[in-house]
Amino acid sequence: MDAFNYLIVSDLHLRGGFNNPTLGLYHFDEEFADFLRYYRLHRGSNRPWHLVIGGDFIEFLYITDRPDPNERMLKGCTFLDSEYRYGAGTEPPKSRWKLDRILRSSHPQLLLALARFVAEGNSISILRGNHDSEMFWPEVQEHFRRLIAEHHPVDVSYMAMKEAVAARVQFPEWFLYVPELLYVEHGCQYDPFCCFQYFLNPVVPEHPTLIQMSIGELSIRYFTNQMKMINAMAAENIKSVSEYVWWVLRGNLKVMPRTFRLYVAMVRRVLAKSGRPDPQAESSVRAEHERRVAAFDAHYGLPQGTATAVDAMRATPVMRYPFAMARFLALDLIVGALALALAAVAVVVWYPARVGLLALVAALAAGGSIAYIGALRFRRVTEAAQLNRTAERIAQLFRVPYVVFGHSHGAGNWRLPGGSSYVNVGTWVPEGEAAYFVYFVAEGDGASPSGRLWRWNKAKREPEPFEGSNHASVTE
Repeated sequence: MDAFNYLIVSDLHLRGGFNNPTLGLYHFDEEFADFLRYYRLHRGSNRPWHLVIGGDFIEFLYITDRPDPNERMLKGCTFLDSEYRYGAGTEPPKSRWKLDRILRSSHPQLLLALARFVAEGNSISILRGNHDSEMFWPEVQEHFRRLIAEHHPVDVSYMAMKEAVAARVQFPEWFLYVPELLYVEHGCQYDPFCCFQYFLNPVVPEHPTLIQMSIGELSIRYFTNQMKMINAMAAENIKSVSEYVWWVLRGNLKVMPRTFRLYVAMVRRVLAKSGRPDPQAESSVRAEHERRVAAFDAHYGLPQGTATAVDAMRATPVMRYPFAMARFLALDLIVGALALALAAVAVVVWYPARVGLLALVAALAAGGSIAYIGALRFRRVTEAAQLNRTAERIAQLFRVPYVVFGHSHGAGNWRLPGGSSYVNVGTWVPEGEAAYFVYFVAEGDGASPSGRLWRWNKAKREPEPFEGSNHASVTE
């Protein structure tokens, strides 16, 4: 690992599909190709580049193309009625089909750029996040390699490209660790609304051919994707059910009845999936996860128990507890508000004089309190990952100058106690010609490491220092 310099990006959320309602958003192949071309031509040393994609690279969750069992890649698959409405499931062949459909429909130039990058001796590591958890399946990883090889440059043969990709495109199961330099992980494991109980074996215990989805992913499947059918562009970049509700109330009241029906349908389906799994089925999933966690110590030469200590930092998925899940969906606040409204109407009707007026004032005050509680809760949801504190603990465990996460979509870097730095590379911001993405460059070795956040300037086709609101130099 110390034979490379590192480029780290995350949360690119590549979307696609031949029936994609989000038009040209998240299709930025030309810019990413320019980015890779620039660094192919600008090496600061003889070391090749190692591109680390820190999760949420492929947006499996947003593809809603109707699956056709007669397609070659879906031969032998069976589909539930719900899959024709909400999208194909997460079994290996269906996940491979989704990957193929996303990349072939929208990202051939990006595949060619990755192929050229690898052909010139550079390497790629692709970590999993919560939006591309289906990259867990070996069949999906191998198909990704095949797609890169098929898009080989004209001066490189397919067989030569296939060998290069097999050697230099890797899929670390969890995190990437470079001694005395880097620790890179997506970050979803520290967010109770997006984490997996068993990240290294993230299957449904009772149905181990399916990926276990968090409340965040289920909300996208059953609510967000359906909202995009109503107005894909107006609702773009909304990150939660609460924001969708606010979008409706701000001036889109005509879609309120349909929004309410979608919300109710989502709640019903999510409730049906909540709760703890069968203990016996879960025990075998947990045992395999723990075996793979322990193997990380041997793989990286870490003191025994180091990876287990990191795994113990993970949050507990709210889906395991129906009451916590109901609070995330704001069901308690909705029920409270409805009960309050009904009580206020009853008092006003039965006691229209002074008592009714006082009851109305009290109801308005209580309603304001409910709204305030909801706002505080939403703030806790958006800050749930607590990545700063987690980064501090990981920096102490691994003794590295840089701990890098994605997930939060908030780029910046923060100095940690002890001299290390927590870096978040954020995400691509898809805003037309003003679009940009932030990335981290780490160079050197344990004796003289240096790292900095950069922002890709789309117009100039070159990097510029990222000066976000939370920016502080991390060059050492």
